Amino acid sequence: MKIVVIGSINMDYSAKVNKLPQKGETIRANEFYTTAGGKGANQAVAAKRLGADVYMIGAVGDDSAGKELCRRLEAEGVKAHGIKTVDTPSGNAMITVDVTGNNTIVVFAGANSEMNEDWLMENKNIIEEADYVIIQLEIPMETVKAAIRFSKSLDRKVILNPAPAAEMPEEIYKGLDLMTPNETELAEITRTTDIKEGAKQLLKKGVKSIVVTLGEKGSLYMDDTKEVYTNPYQVDAIDSTAAGDSFNAALAVGLSEDMSLEDALKFANAAGALTTTKLGAQASLPYRDEVNTFIKS
Repeated sequence: MKIVVIGSINMDYSAKVNKLPQKGETIRANEFYTTAGGKGANQAVAAKRLGADVYMIGAVGDDSAGKELCRRLEAEGVKAHGIKTVDTPSGNAMITVDVTGNNTIVVFAGANSEMNEDWLMENKNIIEEADYVIIQLEIPMETVKAAIRFSKSLDRKVILNPAPAAEMPEEIYKGLDLMTPNETELAEITRTTDIKEGAKQLLKKGVKSIVVTLGEKGSLYMDDTKEVYTNPYQVDAIDSTAAGDSFNAALAVGLSEDMSLEDALKFANAAGALTTTKLGAQASLPYRDEVNTFIKS
C-alpha cells in the first residue's frame, strides 16, 4: 500500500530540563540535541519504518538544514522527489522536554509556508498513486484545502491530523475519512472539553470518523454507528515528542493493510507509546518488528 504525506519538514532543536519554565522564568538545560522533525516528515518516516511505501510532498529552505533534512528522509527510504527547495529558511521547532516526558513546542513555519497549491498540482501524479493521504496543519490552510479536494476527487482515503489546532473552513470536514485530534486540539476546534460531544460535533460537520488520542489514557474512536475505546500501553516515558505522529502513521499503515479497526488502533497505540521511550522526533520512531514484539509482550 502507498501512503502520501503532505506536510511540514522541520529541524528540531530540543532542550532537556528538570521542569518546564513558567512565564518569565529562565532555567538551565541538562541536554541539548538537534534532530529531524516536522509533523509531516515524522509521519512519513514513521509510516516507512512500519512497512509502508511512502512519498513525501513538502518544502525546505536552500540551506544546510534543508539539505540535511532531505538526506535523512531519503536515507530512511521515503521517496522525496515531491520536496521543493525555496529561498525561505527551512522550518524549525524549539522544543523543551521535562524529566517526565512532557514538552512545549514553538514552531517556525519557514519554508513550509511556501507549500502552495501550484507545487501540490505539479506533484499530482504522486497523489494519484496513493491509497492513503495524510495531512497536518503546519502548511498553509489553502494548500490543505486543495490537497483534500484533489485527493477526494480521486477517491483516495484522507486522514487529517489537525495539529496545530486551527480554525478550518467547513468544506475541509466533508472531505475527511478520518480526523485524529488529541484532547487539546479537539477542545480548541470544538470549544468543548467533553470528548464525546466534541467528536459528535465533527461528525455532524461531515467527517466520516474520529480518533481522539488521549495520551496515557489510550484513544477513542467514534463514527456515526459505534464507539471504540482502546486501552493504553504502559511505558516509562521520557519524551512525548512525535508520539502523536507515530500514532497517526501507524493507524494509516494498519488501515491500509486491512487490519480490523480494533487491531489498527492497538497497533497505533503501541507505536505511539514506544515513541515516548526515546529522545527526539524521528530518532524515536519505532520499527515494525519493535512494535510487533512490544504488542506480543
